[in-house]
Amino acid sequence: MFGRKSGAGAVKSAEALRLVNVTKSYGMSENAVKALDDVSLSLASGSFTAVMGPSGSGKSTLLQCAAGLDRADEGMVLVDGERMSGATEAQLTRFRRDRIGFIFQQYNLLPTLDVVQNTTLPLKLAGRRIDRARAERILGQVGLGDRLHHRPDTLSGGQRQRIAVARALVTDPSVIFADEPTGALDTRSARDVLSLLQETVRFHGATVVMVTHDPVAASYADSVIFLADGKLAGQMTAPTADAVAERLAHLGDPDHDTTPHHTDHHGVPEYANPYESGYRSDESSTNDYRFDDYSVLRMGA
Repeated sequence: MFGRKSGAGAVKSAEALRLVNVTKSYGMSENAVKALDDVSLSLASGSFTAVMGPSGSGKSTLLQCAAGLDRADEGMVLVDGERMSGATEAQLTRFRRDRIGFIFQQYNLLPTLDVVQNTTLPLKLAGRRIDRARAERILGQVGLGDRLHHRPDTLSGGQRQRIAVARALVTDPSVIFADEPTGALDTRSARDVLSLLQETVRFHGATVVMVTHDPVAASYADSVIFLADGKLAGQMTAPTADAVAERLAHLGDPDHDTTPHHTDHHGVPEYANPYESGYRSDESSTNDYRFDDYSVLRMGA
């Protein structure tokens, strides 16, 4: 388990994320709430997938179980071909440090560190060599090449989120999980960050899984997965904001079911990147967040 090489240059699986019959409940006995109910899916490496659904649909629970932040009650989770289910807490911690990137709505930057130091923090926490030149190159690619030694409080919200994107990229992760990454941003900054996420897929070969409430944000993804009451409720490729909003309005309506009928030999729906770049251009605003400040440090503790 967790034996594959990590970091820049590591060979990645063609399948970035797989969930097989994943179930997760909160509470006890008759008061238990089933946040995820027998969810199975497969996401290809190098894809940008949005996860949508109403509040309480299981979006954030799916992200947390997929990222190893929480454990499923039943089923199997694999990231980059590595099985998360059954791993010890120490193994999960090391795996998150090395192979998973996180982008949060509220940035989770340390105010006493400058841009470069915040970006390389995951490497320091993991005890890995800090390649400052590579970090600065990534920061240049996200538009912060002239802000390397600035502190977060001197930067705009959009610039802070760009640091968060660079921080997620610096470990060359198997998957980047983004939970409402534009929720604290103005429309223009949100659009810039969403375009930047597209570029991480196109130019860095990253795999991005983004939880969002906003149809416009979802329209930047290659595909959208819909959840309702803890179950998969459909999927859309090459999404537009209007089409996503229409689909959300009809979740549960069989006439609007877009659940993919193409499955692998295990019966797991396959969500592949439907086109090379997945580019969209539009505006975005969201307003939901469940991770508190400095949680990025606790993940690596």
